[in-house]
Amino acid sequence: GINCESSGINAEYGVLDLETLGTVLSESKMISMTCEYIPGYLAFRETPHIAEMLRSVKRHSPLFYPHVLMVDGNGRLHRKEFGMACQTGVTCDIPCIGVAKNLFQMEGCLRDESHKDAINQLKEAGDTFLIRNIDNTVIGCALKSTTASSKPVYVSEGHRVSLQTACEVVRRCCRYRVPEPVRLADITSREVLRKIDGNL
Repeated sequence: GINCESSGINAEYGVLDLETLGTVLSESKMISMTCEYIPGYLAFRETPHIAEMLRSVKRHSPLFYPHVLMVDGNGRLHRKEFGMACQTGVTCDIPCIGVAKNLFQMEGCLRDESHKDAINQLKEAGDTFLIRNIDNTVIGCALKSTTASSKPVYVSEGHRVSLQTACEVVRRCCRYRVPEPVRLADITSREVLRKIDGNL
């Protein structure tokens, strides 16, 4: 996962065991972004840094190279049906899943009353409803990741993984609303930046 703060930018990468959800590898690196954030173009800002970290893991800790990558962003749930999870998966040649905390709104895919009604129909952990674009093509789904979570996460195919498999993997990785690989990378990167700020 990548976390951006005003005081600096930190890339955090973590590998978890799917059976135990225990962390088997965690790496942190300060990076310098070369382009500004533009909604819908996150991949151009973050994918190069993810790719660099994956190359480092493959060189130095090949036993912990992930079988599946989960990114804090969208895959096909994107106006071009090719978000950060798609670009990262293709660039790094790795199965990749997009997990977003909020709906990426676009024509035909809005957080309107019908969307809110569909969310209210999600009762149990693992319940989903499909997200379609203006052409009625399925581009992702909303997943109730835990029974206690009132908001879904938005799961979409990135690369070399079906939507059904993506939802199953995300669901298995959830102790809380956000799956552990994404949640822990975000927490750890914020902790690193807090420590850096404290030493300034």
